[in-house]
Amino acid sequence: MRHRNALRLAVVIGSLVAATLSAGQPAPLAQADGQAQADGGGHRPPPPQPPPPPQQPPPTAGMPQDAWAWTQLTPAGTQVRFATPAPTCPILVVTTGTQSVRRQMVLESTVGLFPSTATVCTRLVPPAATSARIDVLTSPATVRPNVNGTVPLPDWTQPGATTVRPTNIAEIGDTGCRIPAGGLGQTCDGQPWNWPLERVATNAATSPVPPNLVVHTGDYIYRSRPQQQPAPLCGGPGTSLSPHTWGCLVTDFFEPAADLLAQAPFVFVRGNHETCGRAGPVWFRYLATTPSLTACNGPNPEDYSPPVRINAGTLGLLLMDTSCAGDEAPATCDQSHRVATYTTQFNQVNNALVQPGDNFLLSHTPIWAIIRQTNGRPIWIDQDLETAVASTTGGMLDPRINLILSGHIHLYQMLDFGTATPRRPPQVTVGDSGTELDVKNWQDGAMIGQLVDGLPVGHLITLQTFGYAVLRDVGATWNLRFFDQSGTVVPGTNCNLVNAQFPNCI
Repeated sequence: MRHRNALRLAVVIGSLVAATLSAGQPAPLAQADGQAQADGGGHRPPPPQPPPPPQQPPPTAGMPQDAWAWTQLTPAGTQVRFATPAPTCPILVVTTGTQSVRRQMVLESTVGLFPSTATVCTRLVPPAATSARIDVLTSPATVRPNVNGTVPLPDWTQPGATTVRPTNIAEIGDTGCRIPAGGLGQTCDGQPWNWPLERVATNAATSPVPPNLVVHTGDYIYRSRPQQQPAPLCGGPGTSLSPHTWGCLVTDFFEPAADLLAQAPFVFVRGNHETCGRAGPVWFRYLATTPSLTACNGPNPEDYSPPVRINAGTLGLLLMDTSCAGDEAPATCDQSHRVATYTTQFNQVNNALVQPGDNFLLSHTPIWAIIRQTNGRPIWIDQDLETAVASTTGGMLDPRINLILSGHIHLYQMLDFGTATPRRPPQVTVGDSGTELDVKNWQDGAMIGQLVDGLPVGHLITLQTFGYAVLRDVGATWNLRFFDQSGTVVPGTNCNLVNAQFPNCI
């Protein structure tokens, strides 16, 4: 992994000790962000889960002590986030044109014991801001991914912008290294034939051009037990034995995705590995649109977050929490009212969140995606979501929804229904950015014209290979391409959106 500045370690430890002594309280005990849960491996049934092991002693002196800064889009606007082993928040310097202002970041939660937890700081940035950076002199810890503290901002809202929405959107999904509760898992060494997330993210940051927005369709921590692979923050000496901690999120996502985090703002989608019974506390503390320490507490954990609209200029991103949907819905989810809940939420999307202009529905679990064939017929992913869509007031998704972007299936798939009625938006699934790939047992050509949820398949492209997708604004429509982990476009995946289909892929 990348070099860390160990020189600041003593400063961080000194700050933590000083804060503890000044409060006159003993140092807090390590609190894991979640408990170990069954892994499941994509849409396969999860294995039985043993009880969580006890906590280990506090971290050793050799523990990396980096802070991480990133940008994400939220319903409230563009937000800079900062996670640090220090107990306090730094200053954010925001520049608009030639004028710079210094803003204290807002403390959302403080560190319990690093790296089980980290202090979380946030700050909304005005749309017209042209640059933002963490003042590294106000951070006791080395700032990553940019050591100078610079974070990416949307370029479509800045004065003089030549576009009104993101022009190049990278889509990744299902990125974590799969280590099940028992037995062998992936080797998390970052090699292309094992866990290629770092290679995928590094190439997605530059090829074919640097993106100005990244959509992650969910599943970040994909392990059910910690291992010291490839960094000491998750399962290393002195760390928590829970796989669901800040240290494991750094190991499984921030470290390998550093180049992409440094390049563009993110939109994060909640996956089934971020349910409250799995890594939900990690999700809500660090990545959810609204940070929370209590969403997974008590007898009624937040299994179904309400849908929200995130404005990326004139592009509407309609964020659905389908972490409890699919054929692998964790047992910890409240499933008694699942269809009714999703019906209500799809009605909210149709009636309140869709607006004029382009709208992309973001859902970790696909509504329509082929996962296998039986007796020559396609088997698709989810009965509950399709039933919920059919149960809405209009019996369908709003026709102004251009695309559905999803993950969960560890393949790349573009599926559309041609000119069939009722109109359905194409389903683009990118769940192959790092996690062990799923099996593909069908020929795409044999599925054309076959019924999926009552409508014939118009066009279908499925790839069993690691990589990422890129959506490019080409003026009146969108171009879709799939790139393998080396950053090379895969022939036959270059498609232009025409109404509700991708008819001429080259």
